[in-house]
Amino acid sequence: MIKLIASDMDGTLLNTNHTISEGNIEAIRKAQELGVKFAIITGRSYDGVKPIADEFNLDCEYILMNGAEYRDKDGNILENIAIDKEKVKVIMEVMGEEDLCIELFTNVGTLTSDYEKVKDSIEDRVRSLNPESTDDEVQGFLNEFIGRRKITIFNSINELMDDKIDIYKIITFNKDVELIKSVKERLKKLSGLSVVSTFDNDIEVSDIRAQKGLILAKVAEKMGLERDEVMPIGDSFNDYSMFTEFKTACAMGNAIPEIKELAEFITDTNDNDGVAKAIYRALNI
Repeated sequence: MIKLIASDMDGTLLNTNHTISEGNIEAIRKAQELGVKFAIITGRSYDGVKPIADEFNLDCEYILMNGAEYRDKDGNILENIAIDKEKVKVIMEVMGEEDLCIELFTNVGTLTSDYEKVKDSIEDRVRSLNPESTDDEVQGFLNEFIGRRKITIFNSINELMDDKIDIYKIITFNKDVELIKSVKERLKKLSGLSVVSTFDNDIEVSDIRAQKGLILAKVAEKMGLERDEVMPIGDSFNDYSMFTEFKTACAMGNAIPEIKELAEFITDTNDNDGVAKAIYRALNI
């Protein structure tokens, strides 16, 4: 029987309106009433997840930044994995050569060298994913999303070498998908790194040990659970490791083909309560 459900957020638990449906919330609560634990497993940092969990009164564990950080339901950090600083330099150089916007998820918040470029890249991403959204809707989401996060400007790579700063994930976005693909291939040649994407216009870099599937396996072990008692749910490239680690994984109806091929079963889309339907199927309720 499934005893832990670990759901991705974007494209999975969240619908295209960037919210959690009543159907999904109801299913999660029914599962928890049966003693099943629930975890959010996402590429986002804690400050990009906690406000949403609070809004819907979700009582859950948090696996963040693609596995670079694990927090309990009270927000206590139980484990984190930082990128080696020498590798940070190389990553920054590769991205910088293409003048890409760069965000760093760290223990002191989100850092960037160009706030406006990051804001513009997030807006481009929102518009590409939601082409029917009005300008007011896009601006409203931007204000809310950026408002949740503590974004600080840094002036040079040397500032990042401070021993007090731990860098867990480095991300970049660009409308030029071919450029992103090229930079991604260059970064993949570097040893000791996990280089993945949530969408085809982004790159997410972390330590090779910081992968969703690997950290979820460790969390399950700490909980005393067998692999077949865990059901991950996901849709995209950064969920891939969960599908190779867990045969019980469920793919969203809107998932990429590579994920669907590995899934035990495929549920409905994120706009049609796919997470809820997966929970009901897995638990026979």
